[in-house]
Amino acid sequence: MKKLLVLIIALFAFSSFSFANDLSMGGNIGMEEIGGIMYYSLALNPEARFGKMGIGLDLYLRWNDEGLFPYTTDDLLSMIKYVSWGDKGVKPVYARFGILEDSLLGHGFILSHYQNATPFTIEKGLKRLGAQLDIDFKYVGFESITNDVSSFKVRGGRAFVRPLAPFIKKGPLSGLAIGFSYLEDIDPYESQRAIILDRKEEENQLTRYEYYIDIYEQNGVEIDNTIKQELFDISLIDDMELRWTAFHDYSTDTATSYLIDELFEETEDLKKRLAGYSIDAELPVMGNFVVLITDFARQEGYDKKSEERFTTELAHLYGVKGVLNLGLIRLQYQVDYRNIPEDYIPAIFNSQYEFVKPLILQKIEDPKRISGYFGDVNIFILNNALRINLAYEDYVDTAYPEIFPRIKGELELNPNLTKNLIGYGVGAKFTLEKLDAETLDFNDIENTTIKGNVTIDVAKSTQVVYEYFRSWDSFGTEVKQVKLYTQIKF
Repeated sequence: MKKLLVLIIALFAFSSFSFANDLSMGGNIGMEEIGGIMYYSLALNPEARFGKMGIGLDLYLRWNDEGLFPYTTDDLLSMIKYVSWGDKGVKPVYARFGILEDSLLGHGFILSHYQNATPFTIEKGLKRLGAQLDIDFKYVGFESITNDVSSFKVRGGRAFVRPLAPFIKKGPLSGLAIGFSYLEDIDPYESQRAIILDRKEEENQLTRYEYYIDIYEQNGVEIDNTIKQELFDISLIDDMELRWTAFHDYSTDTATSYLIDELFEETEDLKKRLAGYSIDAELPVMGNFVVLITDFARQEGYDKKSEERFTTELAHLYGVKGVLNLGLIRLQYQVDYRNIPEDYIPAIFNSQYEFVKPLILQKIEDPKRISGYFGDVNIFILNNALRINLAYEDYVDTAYPEIFPRIKGELELNPNLTKNLIGYGVGAKFTLEKLDAETLDFNDIENTTIKGNVTIDVAKSTQVVYEYFRSWDSFGTEVKQVKLYTQIKF
């Protein structure tokens, strides 16, 4: 099976790329750290455009003094970086398969800036194959998304209709759109379970004990002396399988029910899924420059105490979005006023969702209503040579102070700008996102994500590339990946 996958990927790459009208075939050799282990790496990174279609692959070989990197089927599939068609928000069709880095659904009240990477995939050097498909048929249309086509665990979409467009051909009312969105995660415990199972072979007894405590605390269990003693005794068991069985049985016993089975073994209990749905509307009052928007949304979660599902009260969004073209500068923006129940999490599916989940909704009886603001602006300069993105979101008296305020900043430099100016391309992309941003302490690992990529032409066909990623998982453990390599263009 693995040989067949390698053959399919290779044939796809070399047959398809020969017909490309915009081909970038790069290669590199260097070192990278995966799961705390250093590997030499040799890679080919072809990317090509076929009109509206784009393809990117990561074909790589990794090894160290111990031998070849232990490839799995997931490793081989992860050599597909992306396949795309068109651009998001540009009619009539947009599609993407592979890495999802900055996904949006509707007005972003449920899903915004979502990425499908997880702490486990980052640490293991894997890629998830997510998918998006948007089609606008003028009078009706839809957006759809899934985090992983092999499991479809995060899945949903938005359907919309322009009810007056068949009868009114011009003016604001012709663009009136009404939409309905639904998105769910049928396995909110997937990311944490992957980490838990990966670490169950921990050899250090004290580390095991501390890890058990972390699992309990991250899942809302109040730790008392009885729990501490029991977990300490379990951590002393030498045999891994006996130890893991004892930890599972104690944690999920009906008399205690400290943890749920989904943290140890995948189940199909849809009662425990996390979901959100909304009805929205938008009205262009000044073309694409000023578009009035509104959303009415609810979220559904699982209450561990009552062992029943519950639904939040209605959350409201009122705002404006638009696009402004000023020749060399293009502005894309959205600004909202939001009134929500305190147990509702706006854009719960966001760039950090796969890192912090299980993100359990808090069931609050008679929740008070709170207000907040959201703003997001993209500035494109010199025909997309430079892009700046700034976003801010905050709420008064939120039940989730570990999330809000939330800030995000991004800077992207197209290497063609410096190449046209000085003859050598310098490309870069920096992303900084911080949760609980009352203070701007970026050394606080547990609420800060930093991503960076710098590409420098050092010769006509040679580049130096530096990649950096730092975030954290739901246990507060640092997730880090650093790459430095030379890339040869040919």
